[in-house]
Amino acid sequence: MFNQGFQPPGDKGAPHVVASAPIFVVSSNIQITGGHRLQNIAFQELAGISSEIGIEQYVSADPTGFINHSKLFGLTKPPTVTLKRGLDDSLALWAWHQMALSGKPTARAPYLSLDIFVGASAGTQDRKPLMSYTLVNAWCAKINISSARAGEGVVTQDVVIACDMIAQGDGG
Repeated sequence: MFNQGFQPPGDKGAPHVVASAPIFVVSSNIQITGGHRLQNIAFQELAGISSEIGIEQYVSADPTGFINHSKLFGLTKPPTVTLKRGLDDSLALWAWHQMALSGKPTARAPYLSLDIFVGASAGTQDRKPLMSYTLVNAWCAKINISSARAGEGVVTQDVVIACDMIAQGDGG
């Protein structure tokens, strides 16, 4: 479960803990329509955390006519987190997305935690996460339920959470 001996080349500090068989847990204290809660919703896959700044070209000329090209920070795009899980009978994520579709301001979670635990076993309540992120003003921007055939495979639910900012903690 833990690989405590890993140390990147040139890193003279303590060995780093590497996540093995991770589980990703989302929680917030916002009130979801229909009495649903965003408490300890587990995901099997973190498809990505995206934070992006556009690149702008700046062209200038000095008095001698020399043309200078440089790149500057551009517009920022809202950060997103994409998570995947097996579809179950919980309607919390669907209800949260419906609140956002309806334009309800209460669909924004002022603070939503994303905790990463090592070892995909149950009982994350008693363990400290390896890493924690706080998503500020988070809302469910997209839900996708995968296609499947009767009697074959597992139906999955992909969720994209958009937010204003992502703050990273140390999990402990």
